[in-house]
Amino acid sequence: MPDTADNKATMQTLLTTFREVGLPLLQAIGEAQGGQDGAAPPDPAILGTLVDKTVLLTQKLSGELGASEDQIDAWVRWAMAGAAAQTIASAFKASGQPPADEDIARIAQTAAALQDKFKAQIPAGQETLPNTVATFRAKMLEAMVPVVGSVAQYSFGRSEHALLAEIAEKLVKTADQVTRALAPTGATPEEWRLLCWHVLKAAGQIYTEAHLAESDRLLCMPAEERAAYFAQHGQMVPMQQVWQAFNQRMAMLATLATYLDVPESARLDAAAGGW
Repeated sequence: MPDTADNKATMQTLLTTFREVGLPLLQAIGEAQGGQDGAAPPDPAILGTLVDKTVLLTQKLSGELGASEDQIDAWVRWAMAGAAAQTIASAFKASGQPPADEDIARIAQTAAALQDKFKAQIPAGQETLPNTVATFRAKMLEAMVPVVGSVAQYSFGRSEHALLAEIAEKLVKTADQVTRALAPTGATPEEWRLLCWHVLKAAGQIYTEAHLAESDRLLCMPAEERAAYFAQHGQMVPMQQVWQAFNQRMAMLATLATYLDVPESARLDAAAGGW
């Protein structure tokens, strides 16, 4: 019988790494490839390098804040790791190259200098976890916010409400399948809902990017070509490319979660002597 405490720590590490580190780095690699159909999966070596750069920036931020690892709460550690991952991802998307170590040190110094400007701002603490069905439903709606925005912007010639219902059904089904594959044996309902919410949130972001990419492609067509394309399909524009891109990226993300080994510096367990 698995140890409940160890099982919970594993679950927390998995879902937090999945959301905070893996997702922004994977998206950055995909965007750097140009978002072309049939693009090769991300090179694990590139992903590994970006993870290492994220860990380095996180450590530099901790050093600039003047706090040792055992003085920082776990949720603060992960907030810093998430911010570091987004920073590294942005740098990679802009240049196509991981930032140099000296650039990472300068970023940490700049971030630390912001402390004096926001001394009056006090963090509110950890976010509410979906530990009840009612809270989980609220979190599901939260995950759908970017999807609603993308459909409002362009609905592919469909009723917005009908399209949202179709998308929501597919996203929830996909999140359920991925969660069942990732959840460790013996996970409690609360732990399952927490992991499922994070997976659904990632699915919403990935779908939104695929939706907007396809709508941009259509809207950038020459007017005559676009009119002919719409007429060919009875003004009901196909969405196969949207779902193909979504399925491919979700599969990549699910695969990432199974092989991504959390570095010692990103451990939640203080006994491990790292992040």
